Amino acid sequence: MTTESRTQHPFHMYDAILAQPHVFAEIVQRIRPRIEQIAHKLEHAQRIFIVGIGTSFHAAEVGYHLLRYYGVAVPFQALHSFDFALYGPALSDRDCVIVVSHRGGKRSSLEAIKRAKEANCFTVLITGEGTPGTMQYADVVFTTTRQDASSAHTVSYTGSIAVLACLAEGLGQQQHATNFLQEELPGILQTCLMAGTQMMSLANAHLKHRRIWIVGGGPSGITAQEIALKIKETSYLQAEGMPVEVMLHGPFQCVEPEDLFILIVPAGPAQARVLELATMIKAIGAPFIVVSDGTATNIQQDAAAVCNVPSVPEPFTALTCLLPLQLFSYYLALARGTNPDGFRLEDPRFAQAMKLVQL
Repeated sequence: MTTESRTQHPFHMYDAILAQPHVFAEIVQRIRPRIEQIAHKLEHAQRIFIVGIGTSFHAAEVGYHLLRYYGVAVPFQALHSFDFALYGPALSDRDCVIVVSHRGGKRSSLEAIKRAKEANCFTVLITGEGTPGTMQYADVVFTTTRQDASSAHTVSYTGSIAVLACLAEGLGQQQHATNFLQEELPGILQTCLMAGTQMMSLANAHLKHRRIWIVGGGPSGITAQEIALKIKETSYLQAEGMPVEVMLHGPFQCVEPEDLFILIVPAGPAQARVLELATMIKAIGAPFIVVSDGTATNIQQDAAAVCNVPSVPEPFTALTCLLPLQLFSYYLALARGTNPDGFRLEDPRFAQAMKLVQL
């Protein structure tokens, strides 16, 4: 991470958010030829495991949906690197393990790829620029982009998903438009960033809620968890993100009218269930914001605000619905007066606490 620090807008997080469409296109162009070189190895694997921690785990989970969308025939699974390292399945030399790690140095991810290498698995590392210790255990390394200068990972998350999309495309049996990843999707992501002014207004208007709940289903359930993490990291507010069915089985009972909901509801099999949740939220008197692709028309009239993004195949809503909410998270930090880059290390208590563990 760069040593340069910023004390006012634009913070590093803001620049990274805006860079994502261009970085996505650049990675796809650079990575695609290399995918072809290793595709045969992955196609003959017994199983594919995608592992990561924190935001990288969310990228791994999105990777699962991308492999499913492109029809990858090899059985695949996304796992948390901590659990994979300590409690993971028995491995063999026929397995492939893909480790996603922004900086490549997180303890659990290092242990995960080391365990895979010791089992003679084919190992792939997806990481940012640099020479992390995990590289020595990787058969193939895919470099995404420059390291995030902010502790709130944004562009490196999108970069990891770009690599996973290329892997899914190269391995999959379902053919889709070849120009989508490199040309069409980056343009759509650029359009999504146009929600910045609306997100700034919403952040200022909704700063004082007791708690922020972010809920979605399928890929949007992952986005919900990622955005809650971003809010926690940058403005230190109480934010909880979860899949819709998790919300319905207990957490809803601790909701209060002074809470705020953000419902991520693009078209897809989970949409109907999130729409049902919206009626429950209305019944208890809590406000909700809708982020969708224009298809959640049934609840728009009851929403405190609506942000519609362009329509894309459902796995890619993990990016289109993500970008406006990254901006929302950023502007929450500005409204609260916190440094979204700093991981709260400007507070001596937290700086001391973080020295007590190795991430």
